Amino acid sequence: MERLPKENYLAIWNGRWGAERNPKNYRREDDGAHPDNGEDAYEWWYFDASFDNGYHAVVTFHYRNTFLRPMIPTVQFMIYRPDGTQVARYEACGNDEISAGREFCDVRMGRNWVRDCGDGYELFMAIKDASVSLRFTNRVPGWKAATGYLYRDEASGRVSGWVVPVPHGEVEGELRIGDETIPVKGTGYHDHNWGNYRFHETFHSWYWGRIHNEAWTLVYGWVIPRDPAAPVVSPLLIARKGEIVLSTNMLRAELADPETDTRTGKQYMKSLKLDCDAKGVVLSLDVRTTRTIEFMRMPKAHPWDQYYYRFLADYHLKLEVDGVPSSASGEFLHELMIL
Repeated sequence: MERLPKENYLAIWNGRWGAERNPKNYRREDDGAHPDNGEDAYEWWYFDASFDNGYHAVVTFHYRNTFLRPMIPTVQFMIYRPDGTQVARYEACGNDEISAGREFCDVRMGRNWVRDCGDGYELFMAIKDASVSLRFTNRVPGWKAATGYLYRDEASGRVSGWVVPVPHGEVEGELRIGDETIPVKGTGYHDHNWGNYRFHETFHSWYWGRIHNEAWTLVYGWVIPRDPAAPVVSPLLIARKGEIVLSTNMLRAELADPETDTRTGKQYMKSLKLDCDAKGVVLSLDVRTTRTIEFMRMPKAHPWDQYYYRFLADYHLKLEVDGVPSSASGEFLHELMIL
């Protein structure tokens, strides 16, 4: 590839592969609003949580929903019961019903809101007969991978940004479904995306996952470009307890064991082998998908269809930090977005 396009895709480290130990560059304002008047500007705040009682919840504030045409403000949440059934709620908001602060996360959309309280996040979302009320407290500091840009084209001004204010947090609160109120406590995650163009123009798909266990926190992305000659965008966070050990885009992946979804004809990979060797940190992560727990055909915003998958998977992790080995195994959720 030519030099400039490659730099666009490697925007995390200003056009190169990079890594940093113990970064402290994240700021509260990174999770504030990034206003842009362009018709293709988008922004959302995403939260998920896994609870000790077997429930799970996913909450998204789509300030400008890039998966709709035209883009409009929407809110949504999913509650997953232990028996595998799902409660899903969606709602559109008027432009006169929304506001978002720039200095830190302070978002209101209709009667729904989320706010960075300084020592954690609080959110509330109620749609029809169900609601989610949660508080997130960080166990790992907020993460911005270097510049925080997944893509940046200085010639055109197009940018796609991503930060992770809560890589791993403690969560408590309550879920309400009809007349039933369910107290919950567990662990969670929060990230924030924004940009000023329809990112399907540069990206074809992404695999994303995060692992929480007692010793380690991992967050990874494998963002596949639409141009097959362009480099994959590959952010990776490795943290332990309250410390970010490594922030990098020097992740490598081997995707194998293809499966074809009979509903769509689309192919996804059931096996992911991820590895990294940077700044004294060596990672080997094997991911094996065991079942699909959610499938969505996205709204028809383009002539073609877009799809979202959420998978349950087993993982086997080997880590070596400054010559000291560690390992872990378990079960986790990961996703595939086909743009």
